[in-house]
Amino acid sequence: MLVVALLAVSTAGTLVRLAPAGVHPLTLAFGRVLLAGFLLLPFGLRGFVLPSRRDSLLTLLAGTFLALHFWAWFSSLLLTSVMRSTVLVCTTPVWVGLLEALVLKKAPPVRYWPGITLALVGIVGLALRQAPGTGSVTGDALALLGSWLGAGYFVLGSVIRPRVGIGVYGPAVCLASALVLLVLALAVGAPLMPIGDGAVGAVGVIAGLAVGPQVLGHVGFNWAVKYVPARVIAAVILLEPVGASAVAAVFLHELPTPGDGAWALVLLAGVGVACS
Repeated sequence: MLVVALLAVSTAGTLVRLAPAGVHPLTLAFGRVLLAGFLLLPFGLRGFVLPSRRDSLLTLLAGTFLALHFWAWFSSLLLTSVMRSTVLVCTTPVWVGLLEALVLKKAPPVRYWPGITLALVGIVGLALRQAPGTGSVTGDALALLGSWLGAGYFVLGSVIRPRVGIGVYGPAVCLASALVLLVLALAVGAPLMPIGDGAVGAVGVIAGLAVGPQVLGHVGFNWAVKYVPARVIAAVILLEPVGASAVAAVFLHELPTPGDGAWALVLLAGVGVACS
């Protein structure tokens, strides 16, 4: 399941970039989780057991983190390359380990600290390759914000999943995320569904995001988090930038520069050391 989920999430960056120009990131994010939630809902209704009030509130909070994660990352993909954005958003394992230590009192292994230091060196190296004030700097920052929000989502999932089956948690967290994105979209005036000449193409992108990265990807990771630690699940995502860069090279003709590739390897090596 981890292999299937990894292959699915590796397509997300390219799918977002293939959306017609002018489609709001909130529109893509809302459509993705709403459609995924409805696709998963029949599985959750079979043998449904009402979660406790605490688990319901935690699921809503996890959905909030997921919603903000998608908003930040999709916005990032419009401002910087797929490789840079995906590498930075995949620093999630570093922050998962930190959150588990601070919130869940699960002390990380000794190698976590030199690993996180090496990962931060890679982040700084990538950042220094961009001129201050460029759109890519903002894109990189949004991707990093997305990684922090993703860490909160995964850690909450690791707390909820031992008590709530994936059939219930999968659609519930997607629909909770859709509710939060609905509020955000209404607040900023973003359309809830694609409109205009590119509507058909945007709907195709949303369907691809829902079935692939969301249902097969995120739900697959949430299924697995019951059986392995959240830190290990997040570490598997280290391979996502490799797959994402390959997909972007084929469909977007977007090749990483040697400098970006070198610093990305430093960053991923640090995350690998921290979470191995």
